[in-house]
Amino acid sequence: MARNLFARYLWEINTLYDRGHITLKGLNQLYRDSYLYDETDEEARLERRTSANDDDGAIPRRTWDNHRREIETIFDVNIECRKSDNTYYIVDDEGYMASKMTHMVCNHFAVKNMLGEAKNLKQRVLYEDIPSGFNHLTTIIQAMRENKVLDITYQSFVRDDVTQFCLHPYCLKVFKQRWYVVGWHEPTSDVRIYSLDRIVKIDILKKKFKMPTHFDAQEYFEDSYGAFRNDGVSPTTVRIKANAEEREYLRTLPLHHSQQEVETEQDFSVFELHIRPSFDFKQAILAMGTNVEVLEPQSLRDEIKSTLNNMLKKYT
Repeated sequence: MARNLFARYLWEINTLYDRGHITLKGLNQLYRDSYLYDETDEEARLERRTSANDDDGAIPRRTWDNHRREIETIFDVNIECRKSDNTYYIVDDEGYMASKMTHMVCNHFAVKNMLGEAKNLKQRVLYEDIPSGFNHLTTIIQAMRENKVLDITYQSFVRDDVTQFCLHPYCLKVFKQRWYVVGWHEPTSDVRIYSLDRIVKIDILKKKFKMPTHFDAQEYFEDSYGAFRNDGVSPTTVRIKANAEEREYLRTLPLHHSQQEVETEQDFSVFELHIRPSFDFKQAILAMGTNVEVLEPQSLRDEIKSTLNNMLKKYT
């Protein structure tokens, strides 16, 4: 699947979601005005040559029907046609709105789409891009859809040598502007996680794998914070004390889905989480500086204290 085709799918989803109902002719008019439109588009050119429908334009009807099927398969977004006025719309049956990944990707793309169409705003709207972006994303999604094995050449941050291995792609996860693929690592026969922006080369093999019925992506990361599960660390109850200012941030953007405010005073609040205290979680706590204090468990409190002492040594 070409990268620009993936972008078109996202544009079509966002356009339908924003407009509510739209005819194919109306969609074509909007597409011609978008920065994605390319008159040399080979797919559209060939379709128009073989089609006689009046509303077949930049997005011919046959192409549009193919896109609708692909969008439903990849994003679980169902696009139906209302026969009374021949308009298309998104059926929101726990599809688009329920999929956090789809919603996040589409929102991210919507911003880039608007900036592409309003070039005079490019210098006035600043946003965080994802370094790995859509790099290798479409290939992995296609392999996941077809349950096919990936041949990956990988360059780790911590190793000088490049490794090559086969991976059964189970799911995708995004964390702090990076995409990760989670899957069965054939050489070691266990589940591993890899950052997409460290992939040097990726190919879909003809070999297929059977998706294990017991694997649930949400459940896999249930007790985790960040991109890694950290099997060596057991889930535990963490209690943190946040001052009056920081608690407002924690209320609106919880560190973890298990977070609960268990004590509220005028100057502070105590939050409780059930989580694996991973490296990423410790970094998040440290990033809040003096606004937050770890109360329990004592082992995590000691680790944070040790890290702070080591940091202090660098400045003394």
